[in-house]
Amino acid sequence: MLLPASQKLYFYATGYIGIALFTQVVATWSMYFYAPPDGVGRVAYVPISFFGLFLGVSRVIDALTDPLVANWSDNFRGRWGRRIPFVAAGGVPLTVFFILLWMPPVAGYSPLNNLYLFLVAGAFFFCMTVVTCPFLALLPEIAAPRERISASALLGIAYVLGLLVGTLGSSFFINRYGFATMGLLLGLLCLASFYTPVFTLREKNAYNIGPNTGPNDKKPRLRESLREVLGNKAFKPFILGQIFFWFAFNLMLMGLPYIVTIRMGLPEENTGYALALALLITLPSFFLISRLAQRVGKKKAFQLVMLLSCAVLSALATIGFWPLPLEPVTQSFFVIALAGIPLAGLFLLPNALIADITDYDAARTGRRREAMFYAFYGMVMKSSIGISSFFLGQLLHHLGYSFDDPLGVYMIAPLAVVSISIGLVIFRKYPLE
Repeated sequence: MLLPASQKLYFYATGYIGIALFTQVVATWSMYFYAPPDGVGRVAYVPISFFGLFLGVSRVIDALTDPLVANWSDNFRGRWGRRIPFVAAGGVPLTVFFILLWMPPVAGYSPLNNLYLFLVAGAFFFCMTVVTCPFLALLPEIAAPRERISASALLGIAYVLGLLVGTLGSSFFINRYGFATMGLLLGLLCLASFYTPVFTLREKNAYNIGPNTGPNDKKPRLRESLREVLGNKAFKPFILGQIFFWFAFNLMLMGLPYIVTIRMGLPEENTGYALALALLITLPSFFLISRLAQRVGKKKAFQLVMLLSCAVLSALATIGFWPLPLEPVTQSFFVIALAGIPLAGLFLLPNALIADITDYDAARTGRRREAMFYAFYGMVMKSSIGISSFFLGQLLHHLGYSFDDPLGVYMIAPLAVVSISIGLVIFRKYPLE
């Protein structure tokens, strides 16, 4: 088979569909929903400069809870294991807060909407941590080292399927029924996704998780676990590089509705179609990236796909100036399609790299702390997303995001290229091949 893997890995990957769908819909549509551009006929609920601040602060606060949830999960001793109980407990409230996010209490600018957004978004992101961090920490346990590229590829495919369903489904439901109905329908779909691994997977004996982690061992404190994670020489360059990679990714994802409506001059529903085009190219690209990683190693493969990201985003920044007989809209869709190749690497390789880092850490320290590594990865990713949300809000506010004043929209792609380039320089020091 092109992607050999045991049946349990397919059940496991199914849970990632809902995580991806929620992530995509919130990242793509939340700023546009609460602070749409002038001239598109939508109600604005909060000022765009405040939206970036509120969402950014809530993501940073959420990121700070990742190590707490991870340490709790790593040291949890339950009948059903260390990870699955968290997914089971967090799935329902996560879905509820996603649905509420698209139902602000006042139709128009209001301080009540500001408070509502801060509280509901903060609760949503916290519940996302409760589900996502333990879920990803299952990967090193249920996938043997030889299966990790396949397992990560399955997670990547599930993630892309979630993004596709979220992209096409959100565009369709928003255009046909509005944002509130979109939130309800997609929320119920995600709920089914979360509970598929809950009812189909069984963890290994919760006490047999490491050479020094029996039921009577002293549990490491949060500060000790954080010190060990941060002291890992393989994890440092990996995680510092991820700060800049995810900053660039979210900058582009949240900026896509503005690029489509302002720069490409298309109706807002084309945002979903543009992203779906990139994701369709991503699916076959998983097999190419998997082969590349097996041939040259995960580190070199990740460096190559990030270099390709820079090339694609540089091309997007020059749309309309190509010496070709193609309309700017055609040029844009061509470049967006090419972006699917490096997206496959961004979705596939980090999870496999972290699984290797956790094995390296276990050999060095004698403890299994998968959740802490994935939590720190999630914390950095969320902090980067929060910072980029705030940054994008300020960029559009000060440089413009309208048809008459579009400079802020034009600057999104070049700034993403700069961010990825900085991340690549840092990641060069990653020692594991």
